[in-house]
Amino acid sequence: MQSLLRWSIENSTPLDGAPSDRPPVSNQKLDPGIIDMILGRPDAEQMKEDVTVAVDATKSEDDRLAALDHLEMLVEHIDNANDLRKLKLWEPLLSLLDSAEASTEIKVQVLWVIGTAIQNNPEAQDVYLACNPLPTLLGFLTPSPALTLGARAKALYTLSGLLKHNAPAVKALDRPEISGWNKLREALQDPEISVRRKTVFLLNSLILPSTPTSTSQQHNPPLLIGSQETSIATTPTTTSVTSTTLHTVDEPNANNPDPIHANSHSAHLADPSRSDTSKVTLEAFGRLLYTYAVSCRGSFTGKEKGALRQWIEKEKTESGGISGLAERLNLSQAELSALVRRLD
Repeated sequence: MQSLLRWSIENSTPLDGAPSDRPPVSNQKLDPGIIDMILGRPDAEQMKEDVTVAVDATKSEDDRLAALDHLEMLVEHIDNANDLRKLKLWEPLLSLLDSAEASTEIKVQVLWVIGTAIQNNPEAQDVYLACNPLPTLLGFLTPSPALTLGARAKALYTLSGLLKHNAPAVKALDRPEISGWNKLREALQDPEISVRRKTVFLLNSLILPSTPTSTSQQHNPPLLIGSQETSIATTPTTTSVTSTTLHTVDEPNANNPDPIHANSHSAHLADPSRSDTSKVTLEAFGRLLYTYAVSCRGSFTGKEKGALRQWIEKEKTESGGISGLAERLNLSQAELSALVRRLD
């Protein structure tokens, strides 16, 4: 600041236009640092510097965490988030998640950066999904001394950013080498209730339809099998609402705080089915429920059985009968009947 003041005085003229007593001073080039102070450094330059510091093992832990924290703030802007690909910053960021030398705290901060960058951002979602991140990301959900509560919670935050309104990513969970649905089922049994709740909220958001509907048509299946929290209740009402409805206006509403913007979400406008995660999630839920109840002979409490029977009857009515429900749950009619018998 002193340099800026000195330069200003040396290159100014008196207000009255009177000649100065000082000898004339030739104009000097302003120091680049002072220009940066006045105008600010470009975000792209700051992002590259942040990642350089974050991956530099010779830097202190505090400096690396501060760099990632600053990067997370920058990628809140969707243009900066999309610039991660143009600046070739995805690879070094992802390398930190697989690094044996990076601390858990640094990995948590990286997950935060990624989750913020891809949230409601189809372009960044596609770039991230192309990096095959699910095995690494789902690996963070397994409780262990190294994978702290913060790491598991932040992994769910990132997973949520990848899966919401993104049917291709949800379908990728079903790949045999990933076993994503089994990992999420295990997360429902996490020793920490906060992780279980985050998992429930994620699954519930994926299973809700992305088109206007009434609450009597919403799908609220029991999600926590074998735990105290057995279902997400549906409150009967005649009020028409919209469940995760995607908008092309730049305004959120009470039912949809994260609208789809036409200027940055052309992927949804070009292919509306991309945002519909309900069908594939419901199919996965039906298969997981059948596997637990029939194949594994899993046990249910009386309350759980009642909640499941109620949900199945409701879904059967809305699906036009048992054959329609079996198709929606990706089960044969014989498998659905076996599931129902386990609830008697």
